[in-house]
Parts: sequence; C-alpha cells; structure tokens
Amino acid sequence: MNETLLRLEKATALGPTYAARLLGVAYPTYAQYRSGRRSLPKYHVRHIEVIMLLPVKSLHILIERHGN
Repeated sequence: MNETLLRLEKATALGPTYAARLLGVAYPTYAQYRSGRRSLPKYHVRHIEVIMLLPVKSLHILIERHGN
C-alpha cells in the first residue's frame, strides 16, 4: 500500500474514489498507485504535500470544488 495516498485519504477524510478525483487521476490508475503496482510519480507526491499543507478551511473548499 502506498503510505502517501493512505495519509492523504486519512487527512482529507476521503475514500479512494474521491481522493482520485481530487488529484485528477482516473480511479484505475489511482488504485494501481495505492496498491503499489505502479509507482506514484513525484509530481503527485508534491501535489499531495501541498494539499496537506493547506489550512483546514481551504482544504474543505478544495474538496468541495474538486473532490466530490
């Protein structure tokens, strides 16, 4: 399992389907990243790092606009 994606899901309280939407990744690709069958590209890692640095209010706005 990819720890970066698991931390993202936990921090955002999103399941895998919605986390994939938040990152702009097709769910089958996200599932491969999550399971470790595919390496998570650095640009996704950086994107996740930025998302997790957002203030809670900004994170909720981002999720409302792009994650659901």
